[in-house]
Amino acid sequence: MDGQRDTEIAIGCYETEEEEEEEEDGDSENNKKKMRSHGEICKYRMSLWYEHSGCAEELFLKPESLECVQKLREIGDEMWKIYSNNDEVVDMEGVHLVTYPLKVTEEGGVEEVDHDCEGYFPDTKCPVKGKRTKVLPPIFTT
Repeated sequence: MDGQRDTEIAIGCYETEEEEEEEEDGDSENNKKKMRSHGEICKYRMSLWYEHSGCAEELFLKPESLECVQKLREIGDEMWKIYSNNDEVVDMEGVHLVTYPLKVTEEGGVEEVDHDCEGYFPDTKCPVKGKRTKVLPPIFTT
C-alpha cells in the first residue's frame, strides 16, 4: 500500500433500516414496514458503483438482488472482452470493472473461462489461476 500500484480494501458498513408508515386505514403499528436507509453509507456505495461501472442505476440500491449481480456481470464480461481481445490500448471509458476469467463449478473446481488467453492475463503473462507456493512473494500486485 505504498501508492505504487493498485490496492484493494474490504470494509463492512452498517446502516439501520428506517420504518415507514404505509398509507392504509387501520392500526398504524401494523402498517409500518422496514425501508432501506438511503443515508451516507448508501451514497458512498452508489458513488463506488458509479466509479467502477460507469453508470448509476436504481438497481444498485439493492446490491443483493439478482438484477444487480447480472448487470455487474454483464459490464465485467464486456470489459474483459475489450481487455483480453486487443493488442492495443483501448479506452474503457472510465469503467474499472473486469470479470475475473475463472468460474467455480458446482463441485468446487476452478476452471478458466477464456481459453483464448492460454491461461495468462494478456498484458502481463501472469497466470490466471496462479500457482501454489510455500513462500509469499515480497510484493503483491493485482
